[in-house]
Amino acid sequence: MPNKKFNLLYSDTRLQFLSSRDQKNVDVFLDKFIMEHALDLRQRLRLDDLTIPITDLLLTKLQNEKLEEKDAKDIVAILEDHELGRSDDREIINLDYLAGLCSQDWGLYKTIMESIEKIRKNIRKDVSRVSGSDALTQKLETIRTSLTTRKKGLRWKARKLIGERVKWYEEVEMGEDEA
Repeated sequence: MPNKKFNLLYSDTRLQFLSSRDQKNVDVFLDKFIMEHALDLRQRLRLDDLTIPITDLLLTKLQNEKLEEKDAKDIVAILEDHELGRSDDREIINLDYLAGLCSQDWGLYKTIMESIEKIRKNIRKDVSRVSGSDALTQKLETIRTSLTTRKKGLRWKARKLIGERVKWYEEVEMGEDEA
């Protein structure tokens, strides 16, 4: 059933539906994925018939400033199951797209770099539980290198100078069942 209160407030960008049976929810984002950072998906929706491309799915997880364990597990699963590349193939994580977004938005860059570091630390701590930890660590390093070596614009550099003195992400409004 629709979360009427939530949908009334956010119906221009997001709808939420709640299941009374198992207390789960379904969020429907309209054109843009807006959580800690805004990801405009309008041009990306044409790249796959049924869902967003795997690169964008990875971004929805990496952009979490307060990375939760479930999101970290999702990131690991995505990286274990998909190769890195430089094209918009449905099954390839597009490094150029990730680096392009992060080279325009210091806040997104910062959050993603922090998420990568958190996952790397977890892999080192739980190396016996993470299958293929060397390959996973290498993929994270490849993503990190791709983001750091991409040329940054003047706006990005100016925002970096401000740094953490000004919050670089939005606080997420929780639905009734998420709080």
